[in-house]
Amino acid sequence: MRFLFYFLLTANVAFFLWSLGHRDTKRHIDVKAVEAPGRLLLRSEVADTRGGIPSPPLDTPPPTRAESELPSAEGSCYRIGPFAEAAEARRVLALVKEWIDRANVTSESSESLDGYWLLYPKAENMDEAKGNRKMLMDKGIKDVWLIDKGEMAGAISLGIFKTREEAETEVVRLSKLNVRTQIRPRITPSETVWIQFVWEKSPLELDEVMIQLRGENPDVSVPSLNHCPPPKPQRPA
Repeated sequence: MRFLFYFLLTANVAFFLWSLGHRDTKRHIDVKAVEAPGRLLLRSEVADTRGGIPSPPLDTPPPTRAESELPSAEGSCYRIGPFAEAAEARRVLALVKEWIDRANVTSESSESLDGYWLLYPKAENMDEAKGNRKMLMDKGIKDVWLIDKGEMAGAISLGIFKTREEAETEVVRLSKLNVRTQIRPRITPSETVWIQFVWEKSPLELDEVMIQLRGENPDVSVPSLNHCPPPKPQRPA
């Protein structure tokens, strides 16, 4: 009886030791795979020893600098100028068209500063204005011109000066004769002429075209190259 007891005890111990050596490896996780550099992986992201570790998804790389600088399908608007005269613009246009097909001459209305007006203040009516003109001439001021039209009608022009400093010098001189004056910028309407075109290639190629154009025509003055200004917003009707 004692022999049977020891035999059963020995068999149980042997079975226990045998089961430790053959444990199910399906739930075993490769420690070295988990310790790979990078973020900590979840248990569900780690495959079993038979499947390995799945690779993380790759992000889409950003476009290279060359791709991001390509011109749009519509191209970019450029213009050369301004030209003082349309004839000068047409002369340069003939040279530009050897390189750029869709170039044309355009004009733009603008206002420009054309010196400074020295004025004797406006009178309330033309009779008073004529009396002011006689008073100025009696003081020895000969360069007088009575303005009889427009918003400045009734004022008297005492000269036009290229710079404000020159006008201010005359103000000081006339103040000694007890003549009060006003300085007013002289704004005149003007029209500027441009060569305008659409360029569908890279800006670098356009710079090379302009360099070669100027190099082959040193006797022609070609103004600077600029982007076209944005269109002016339309006023509501």
